[in-house]
Amino acid sequence: MKNRNRILAVSLVVVILLGIYIVKGMQYRNTFLPRTSVAGLSIGGKTTTQANTALKEHFHNQSFTFMDGTKKVGSFKGKDAGVTPNFKDSLTTLQASQNPWLWPLHLLTGGNVSADQSLDLNNQTFNQFFNTTNEQLNKGRKASQDATVAKRSNGFVVTKAVYGNQLDSAKLKTSIKTSLTSGNTTVQLKNDYSKPTVTGSATQLKTAKAKLEKIHAEKITYKINGKTLQVPAATIYDWETYNNGKIAVDTAKVKQYVVGLNNRYATYNKSIEFNSTKQGKVKVPAGNYGWSIKTSSESAALASEVLKEKDFTREPVTVGIGYGKDGIGNTYVEVDKSAQHMWVYKNGKSVLDTDVVTGKPGQDTPSGVYFVWNKQRNTKLTGKNDNGSAYSSAVSYWMPVDYTGVGIHDASWQPTFGGDWYKTHGSHGCVNTPPTTMAKVYADVALDTPVIIF
Repeated sequence: MKNRNRILAVSLVVVILLGIYIVKGMQYRNTFLPRTSVAGLSIGGKTTTQANTALKEHFHNQSFTFMDGTKKVGSFKGKDAGVTPNFKDSLTTLQASQNPWLWPLHLLTGGNVSADQSLDLNNQTFNQFFNTTNEQLNKGRKASQDATVAKRSNGFVVTKAVYGNQLDSAKLKTSIKTSLTSGNTTVQLKNDYSKPTVTGSATQLKTAKAKLEKIHAEKITYKINGKTLQVPAATIYDWETYNNGKIAVDTAKVKQYVVGLNNRYATYNKSIEFNSTKQGKVKVPAGNYGWSIKTSSESAALASEVLKEKDFTREPVTVGIGYGKDGIGNTYVEVDKSAQHMWVYKNGKSVLDTDVVTGKPGQDTPSGVYFVWNKQRNTKLTGKNDNGSAYSSAVSYWMPVDYTGVGIHDASWQPTFGGDWYKTHGSHGCVNTPPTTMAKVYADVALDTPVIIF
């Protein structure tokens, strides 16, 4: 009887244990085996969904540390970077690979298993986090500097590269993302320093230095309106630049130099001291006669020429009338308003002179250094009288000298010329000339001839 009871008891225990084994085995068909952990977090007995939720929460609040060598310089949590890990796919694979009927063995051995995660990254949140973090971590850091060719008081020198501790934004971003995806909670910044890309041993620097020295040694000669000058070596040196591996010249400084040449040599918009026939030396204001350097065009041409590393001679790009002459030259028309007289000079000699009538008071013929920019036969001059009425005067010879309608022409309506006649019967501003004399003036005076009125 006792043996029978013992057998029944053992059988009952076996049945109970078998039942527990079967029930648990069935349970672990849909959940993870006991004592299973991922990244140190226990997921035993959890479904893949439950395990994924637990792991997401764990990593969402996981703290990451910024280290610069051995020094801690900051920290952040995964959620700060807009990261939500997702283990679902790998957990599903892991759960499917386990044998639920080996749960008793797993209960004894257990263990940490790996499960790959995919990142759900909110780009807007991450970029905001990164921009702020990058700015904060870079405060007070020194940027690295490439070796370069620099100017010194005694010439060009190749400087050494400077290694700083400023962080390279691209490298830092990669390091942060790598830590987030790998689960490594330490971001080591020392690996993310921005390094010089050019060192002092670079062949390109030695070549650049030699070229800069060759440019510095150039002999640059200017021939301007009969005068010769050489650009000082110190000026050329001041123009030269070397930035980002490129040899260039400072175009603003080159233009400043050309503007200086224009101010020194150009004749346009400048008054002159004129040796008049009757009054001796007189100062005549600027008119439309003269030339100037086209500073923008000349600056560009000069800058381009300098970089060729060769000696050269230039004449500047100019605009206007009279370049190549010494002032107005010795062929010109002189109108002396106080004498009411006009002279035509050719090659320094007076070939014609005549009394004239200039503008009446209030419509004075403008003083200035002008030139004959057009010649016309048999035309009509139009304008307004003092009372506002229109006039139209037929002339046989017309030579405009400014751009407002002032010129030299025959005036058949004038009964007399010279003296004080202009005070009461003067022109609207033109130089009225006797008709018979005007024919000779027209024949003797070529286009572009200077006209000095004073």
